[in-house]
Amino acid sequence: MGRLIFIFYIFTNLLFSDFEASCVKCHTKENVSLRQTYMSALLVYGGEKSFKTALFYYCKNPASMTSVMDEWFLAEHKTPNPIKLSDSELKKMLDRYWKRYEVTKKLK
Repeated sequence: MGRLIFIFYIFTNLLFSDFEASCVKCHTKENVSLRQTYMSALLVYGGEKSFKTALFYYCKNPASMTSVMDEWFLAEHKTPNPIKLSDSELKKMLDRYWKRYEVTKKLK
């Protein structure tokens, strides 16, 4: 039983370490809240599918015109470089991002 828990712990850390290295590290460096970004995108895109699709394309081709952040925020922060993850890796990261901050389940 202890071995199973250990394997689960390692697997979980590996999954979230990718997210931490790919997303959290940069957002922290730029002092940009992932939760604030999530909530802003959720207000604009509404549902999970449109949210993930829009963020996928933004991460691949970031531009201030397609950002969900306010003008004052964009004036203080530079537009990020395109993400260097493969399409499948980015989709996994967006799935983790959605699950981490998902509010719809908490509203029920």
